[in-house]
Amino acid sequence: MNTIFFEEHFKNGTLMACMAVDLKYIAFVLKDNARNKESIEIDSLPTRLIVYSPAKNEPGSFGVRKWDYGAPGLKVSAKGDDWIVCDENFQIDEVLKKTNWYPIPNNQKGHLAKGMVNIDGDVYAYGIIRSIFKYIRARQWENITDKEVHSNLFIDVETSKERMVGGWVGFNAVDGFDESDIYAGGNKGDFWHYNGNKWTRKELPLNSDISSIACTSTGQTYIGCRIGPVLAGRNDQWEIIDDAKQITHIAWFKGRVYFVDKLGRIYTHNDGDNNLTEAIFKTPLPDHMRHLIKGISSCKECLVAYTEEQAYAYDGEIWHEIIEIPSLSKNK
Repeated sequence: MNTIFFEEHFKNGTLMACMAVDLKYIAFVLKDNARNKESIEIDSLPTRLIVYSPAKNEPGSFGVRKWDYGAPGLKVSAKGDDWIVCDENFQIDEVLKKTNWYPIPNNQKGHLAKGMVNIDGDVYAYGIIRSIFKYIRARQWENITDKEVHSNLFIDVETSKERMVGGWVGFNAVDGFDESDIYAGGNKGDFWHYNGNKWTRKELPLNSDISSIACTSTGQTYIGCRIGPVLAGRNDQWEIIDDAKQITHIAWFKGRVYFVDKLGRIYTHNDGDNNLTEAIFKTPLPDHMRHLIKGISSCKECLVAYTEEQAYAYDGEIWHEIIEIPSLSKNK
């Protein structure tokens, strides 16, 4: 990476999130000086969306969008060529359309965003209290958890203020195969399926806080928890494939599922095994990345792994540098 670019955009920042769409766009969310601040202050720090385009030239080019006032809990996804970002209050900015911040229509006060996901080319923003919105076009979103249409989603919420205030219910994680086959999970095993018309609660063999969901091209769905079992299955058939892991991210790449745990390790799962095993790649991650992984994201062409300071993309053969401290970089 160019040293001047690193000094300006990465040196005093912390990588918070990543989304890989394809070799045209890989996006990172970065917070200024987050490592030197108490967690309660992080949301107010200046935020950058940094988009890397490895296909444009060698070794790739970067684009930067910065919000000096801070963007609390920023999430990111992409629709076509546009990047869509969402803060924790369900405020949206469509980067290329330069919409500035606007509230997702019909979102209720107190329903905070937890993330964004791209399902079969469509963007969804989700959060508590069982809130999911589908992006239609600029400034237009469909609420697929509308209370008037899907009243069964909210019966237990209305009868338990403790659940609502404490964030008992979902959603912390969402993924799907298409718009008529979506899974959504929250705390204490709160897990639902959407068939395009209605939501149905699914019973899982766990009572843990769901942290991540990944639907794969093989038709399998994987579920990870903050502390607890890792599940694989679909519909009403689920099996425990690991008894206890602190999973933060799950990604599917080239026919294999990958997991990141809270301790910064990357795991995978082999059919027939009763637990996860630490992932082995054709070429190993750089030593300074190992056991420090903060998260992973994948697209058809690559698996991206990142720490608070560095990011590498794996193409199935080799790990390629994307973001690196110049003093550690083999390309400096």
